[in-house]
Amino acid sequence: MLNDIPVINWFEEPIKKSIQSIFNDTNDYVESLDLIKKYRRIHFEILIPAVRSVKILGMQKPISLEELYYPTSVSTDIRRRIYSTEWKKIDESSAQTRKGVQKTVVLGDEFIDKNQRTVVLGGPGAGKTTFLKYLALAYSDKSVFSKTKLKISYLPVYLHLPSLPFGAIDLLHSISSKTQQRTDVNAKGFYRRLLETGNIILLLDSLDEVPSDAKKETIDAISEFCKLYPKARVVISCRTADYHQIFDGFAEVEVASLSATAVKTIISGWFNGEPLKAAKLLATLENDSTIASLTETPLLLSLLCIQYRNDLVLPNRKTELYRRCVDALLRDWDTSRNFRRDTQYSNLSDDRKEMIFENIAGLTSTGNIEYEFSEAMALEAVSDTIARFGLPANDSKNILVEIESHHGIVEKCSADLYQFSHGTMHEYFMARYIVSKRFEMQTLKKHYEDSRWHTVLAFICAILNDPSPLLEFLVGVSSTENFRNYPTFGKRLSHLLLLHRCMSMGVAIPPALRSNICKHLVASQIHMIARLNSDGVLPYAVRRAHGVEQRLLHYSRPRPSVSKLLLPYRSLMNEIWISPIPDYVDQVFEESNAIDHRSDLKTYERIGLLTCLLAPISEARPQEFIDKMFRLSHELLIMKSDSIRQLIVESITSHQKMHPTILPSPNVLGEK
Repeated sequence: MLNDIPVINWFEEPIKKSIQSIFNDTNDYVESLDLIKKYRRIHFEILIPAVRSVKILGMQKPISLEELYYPTSVSTDIRRRIYSTEWKKIDESSAQTRKGVQKTVVLGDEFIDKNQRTVVLGGPGAGKTTFLKYLALAYSDKSVFSKTKLKISYLPVYLHLPSLPFGAIDLLHSISSKTQQRTDVNAKGFYRRLLETGNIILLLDSLDEVPSDAKKETIDAISEFCKLYPKARVVISCRTADYHQIFDGFAEVEVASLSATAVKTIISGWFNGEPLKAAKLLATLENDSTIASLTETPLLLSLLCIQYRNDLVLPNRKTELYRRCVDALLRDWDTSRNFRRDTQYSNLSDDRKEMIFENIAGLTSTGNIEYEFSEAMALEAVSDTIARFGLPANDSKNILVEIESHHGIVEKCSADLYQFSHGTMHEYFMARYIVSKRFEMQTLKKHYEDSRWHTVLAFICAILNDPSPLLEFLVGVSSTENFRNYPTFGKRLSHLLLLHRCMSMGVAIPPALRSNICKHLVASQIHMIARLNSDGVLPYAVRRAHGVEQRLLHYSRPRPSVSKLLLPYRSLMNEIWISPIPDYVDQVFEESNAIDHRSDLKTYERIGLLTCLLAPISEARPQEFIDKMFRLSHELLIMKSDSIRQLIVESITSHQKMHPTILPSPNVLGEK
């Protein structure tokens, strides 16, 4: 209840001692605290509904900020402002490494508490507004305040800067007007005195969204306000690329990428009441780095949750996911807030901007994938593209600055270097560039052995209307039936992993080819395991809550090299688990029935082969999987092979935790 909001410590002695001075300009008698309490009550009645909830793009309804909020981390090193000579001064012992860049990271609320004036920077959808709203809520409610690193409380005032009336901006009026409308003219004096005594924290949101013709006026108004009230605490939020001015006396921080804890909190908020969905998505993120890269900001994570809600097998729709992310950054994020950024280039449509991104990604990675590229290379790519639209080459600089500022897809990362905001976004646009130039086959043949290119190649297969020639090529180089040595074997496993990765992207190919490729994937694993068995290595697979774990049992001298060479196979198992292809699943169960009756296999070899094939697809047919595992467990029980049986039991236990209603079929042990 609003009436139950405690009188936090900003209201105590400082206010009591200055009651008379608040109203010196009105000569009103204020001998009691009743009127002050009234201002306070009205203030929170206005503030709390405005900040207590947030609606992330795609959410059907707003969600409580307390449910969704996560501890926001900020970086004290703004990368785009760091030059090489300055970089050497950073204390590496207190730095966090990300994308090869070291950043000093601290908790946002702790930083705000220690600094009187702060500018909070970040890319689109980084969580700047959420952070400021949560600060306002924390200063309003003791229960929320206690969960933060804040130590001193103030009266919070939240203002959305683009909503201010431009033309002689009066921040004091903006702060007091709503309360004054519901009380009396003395409210202005109430806020003025709190500003003078330093008992207010002013949270100014979205400086980057202020129209360009009002930007200077707004900046000047903030600067003058800070001079007039030197004790007042002020926090300003702005997009990094839009922040060119320097406010005197302000510390600058940048919202850091979401932590693992924050990702879990947001996903739990999204799938409130659906813990199994949340757990499966988190497990997918642990096993798919391409998708996990989209969890760095609340905006992109929200889009990922939308996609997962519509399609529980994310990789099958990965290109659609990236398509939606691009749409959000180009259009939807601003549109959802009824906002459109000023542009000097009305004929530069969003589709044409995408062509620019394709050209930047393609032309800056002609030999190897270069995630950072010089400004000169970026400008050359922009110039090459806009020439097709009839725009002069000397506009390329301004266009590059504008698309960086507006969309956050390409960003400046140092004095003369640029990068895509997400590495996988770079790879996505590279794939589009290669397809547009019809370079797909030559690119595949040149780079299929380089794992750094595998994501790009998978995107290419997903984008093409018919990637059959590319997939047939991968079938030819990934066979494990004949090979001379283990290094060759390891390479073929990597190619097999790439083939499945391409297939799992939802490629458009004829049904017969899809079936043949799935048979190839199954047969290659059988050949591989048979070869390992002949060398005294027995692979087993154990189903875990968050994927598939591989175990190696040796009945001859252990060979450490084998374990290293099998890393691609472990990755393949988990990629199959993340995104089981229906035709592949059918083929595995068909083959597993045949394996049950193979007389040429020893018992342990047969069981190891079955666990490796079946564990990754347990989610596709949970009942059949549990029946198979119970049958194997019973067989090992009769043989009194406790050590191997324990592996089967571990799979059964993990599987039943996720599917508590699934029990073995009544006749499972009676079947042959």
